[in-house]
Amino acid sequence: MLRSAITIRKRIIIAAVIQAIVICLICGFGYVSFNAILTKLQAIEIIDDVNIAFLEMRKAEKNFFLYRDLSSLEELVQIGKKQYAVLQHSRSYLVTRLHGISHEEYSNWLGNLSHYLDLVQQAVQKKEVPPRSEAEIRKLGHDLTAQSATLLVRERKTVSDIVSYSLIMLLASLGIIFVIQVVLWQYFFRFIIQEITIMGKMIKMVSEGRFHEVAVRTIAPTNEIQVAVKAITDMARELEKREQELVQSGKLASLGVLISGVAHELGNPLNNVSMIAQTYLSLYDLLGDEEKKNYMEDVFTQSERIKKIVENLLDFSRQKKQELHDIQIGDLVQRSLALVGNQLKISKVKHTVFIADHLPPVSVDVSQIQQVLVNLFINAIQAMEGGGELFIDASYDQEHDMVVLAVRDTGTGIKKEILPNIFDPFFTTKSTKGTGLGLSVSYGIIRQHNGEISVESEEGQGTTFIIKIPAKGKDKGE
Repeated sequence: MLRSAITIRKRIIIAAVIQAIVICLICGFGYVSFNAILTKLQAIEIIDDVNIAFLEMRKAEKNFFLYRDLSSLEELVQIGKKQYAVLQHSRSYLVTRLHGISHEEYSNWLGNLSHYLDLVQQAVQKKEVPPRSEAEIRKLGHDLTAQSATLLVRERKTVSDIVSYSLIMLLASLGIIFVIQVVLWQYFFRFIIQEITIMGKMIKMVSEGRFHEVAVRTIAPTNEIQVAVKAITDMARELEKREQELVQSGKLASLGVLISGVAHELGNPLNNVSMIAQTYLSLYDLLGDEEKKNYMEDVFTQSERIKKIVENLLDFSRQKKQELHDIQIGDLVQRSLALVGNQLKISKVKHTVFIADHLPPVSVDVSQIQQVLVNLFINAIQAMEGGGELFIDASYDQEHDMVVLAVRDTGTGIKKEILPNIFDPFFTTKSTKGTGLGLSVSYGIIRQHNGEISVESEEGQGTTFIIKIPAKGKDKGE
């Protein structure tokens, strides 16, 4: 197939060669046409001079017959000899270029002129013209002027025909050039534009963080643009790998903060288990079967509590590929709050959750969105060191078919001049306490879900993060 077998360089060379050939053909045709016109004009100029000379000879002839002035005949002979020499010298040139005149006809024309001059010279020598010679002179003069005038008219018509033909051919050539341009566009340049468009779409997807959609494409490059496209897919695979590493790094950073609070939360059930075990051992001989059973049930309950806490931490920290599931945003909020529940208590932060009724579900990777929420909650807690309030509000944007989640705190806020950099990698407002990855990773996760995340803040007035995620079904078919 032409599209896949020929490189862009070869396509451009072929197109240029075709255009050069067409242009050369048109230029050649133009040269031949204009050269023919020029040749005809030169021949016409000679015939026109001869015709004018013949008319002057006829004028001298008539003057003689009217006034019997021999000087008129001498002038006629002088002009005639000059034109005879011109016609004799231009014989080969005119015969090959004049339309419809043969060597024989040209010889007869010269013969008539020679005979005409001979009769006039005899009259000059005898100083009289016999009646029979007068009629013959008149007839030869008429034939000479008539033949030259006929040649002149015929050649002018020939030039007019050549000009008309050349004009038609020029218009036809322009039409052919247009058709060739269309064909070249169809079979050469259109493919290049299409491939550049595909590359542009892939670059846009990469810029939007949709690395996986680009990385899964397999490209066997056959031209320069496809080589660039393959480089983009390779880059997307590497970026996807690095992004996963960043996501995991951000998750582990959040996990480190969680563990400090979870350690206290694990301490309570562990103390209970220890106390129950000590009591059980010291009173074992005094306990009945039912009491022993109750003690074991308490141990089991506390063990289940510990197991649940550990499972939540493992689910949160585990690295895995994106898996989309339909879930209500309210459930995600509650799961995430459960992970930071102890931090809220320790930091004396009250939280208020409002989930609008009849919210449509969202199709998301639960672990990733939970990571985003936990990161936002931890940031809010750390921004309210002396305690404060955390407001979580979920609603539905019907116009854009998106579920909107707002996380607002009453903390210190963010300075206006650094607000535009808040989602930049490794940018942090926590000095040495933060990695600068949390919000950057969160931004990437939300963009991967075709969503949006933005921030509003005033220094000393708190901060609000707004997350918009497409409702289930919005992107189906894209």
